[in-house]
Amino acid sequence: MFYGAIGATFLSMSAYAADPVPYLNLPATSYGPAIDGFNGKVETFGGVISNRSIAGQQGALSFPLAGPLGLQIDSAYGSLDNRGFGNIAGHLFWRNPVQGLIGIYTSHTLWDQYGGAYVGQVAGEAEYYSGHFTFQGIAGVEFGNSASSTFSSTSIVAPGPLPFGTPGVITTSATTSMFDVRTRFFDQVNFKYYFTDNWDGYIGHRYLGGKNALALGSEYAIPLASRFQVSAFVEGRVGEANFNGVWGGLKFYFGQKDKPLIARQRQDDPNIWSADSL
Repeated sequence: MFYGAIGATFLSMSAYAADPVPYLNLPATSYGPAIDGFNGKVETFGGVISNRSIAGQQGALSFPLAGPLGLQIDSAYGSLDNRGFGNIAGHLFWRNPVQGLIGIYTSHTLWDQYGGAYVGQVAGEAEYYSGHFTFQGIAGVEFGNSASSTFSSTSIVAPGPLPFGTPGVITTSATTSMFDVRTRFFDQVNFKYYFTDNWDGYIGHRYLGGKNALALGSEYAIPLASRFQVSAFVEGRVGEANFNGVWGGLKFYFGQKDKPLIARQRQDDPNIWSADSL
């Protein structure tokens, strides 16, 4: 059974490699629906960002609307620095699957730290497709709240022996940590190339919380079952003021048809940006 499963996977991958994605050869005036039927994906991830551990799950459901219009709802939850977080986000967009996408995006994240830290985002979203190249990004305004927590510590030095011993000493110190999200511009941008129809790599830019970072990532997918696909992904980030990190995990795609990764990302679901916003 094991060897049969490996053989079936190999044959499926060979079929994807042998048959180029049909819509890549269509003229730009050949409009298709924004979303090729109801579909979705779920993923699990873990890693480190800004010296804080992060782990969680996120997913998306995509719904076709009238003709070239589509809607996607994202959600995420997990742990950041051993404190829980949750996110809800939405994309409303127009798309021609052989040209690109334009729409609006909003995201809302709550982190159980400092008594409740909140980050909101409202942005324009765009994608452009050219052969095996994809440009994708969001840019707009981020906003949130200000919060702080004070941590106190006490140390006690026992008194020395009488009658000439030193008196006991009690020392108390307090440390205040701040969380302050100002209203300002933000962006997340990827320049992506598909080495094969099931393997991509990208270089990108992140400007979040007033900090710039270079992003590098990759995703590799294989067929899992009829209408299902699984992929492994990783992203690294190198930025200013310790805005560094690396994380990765697995994604599980499902939809109405069997298709390779490049087609899923242009015909089905736009990118989930929520975990990247932390």
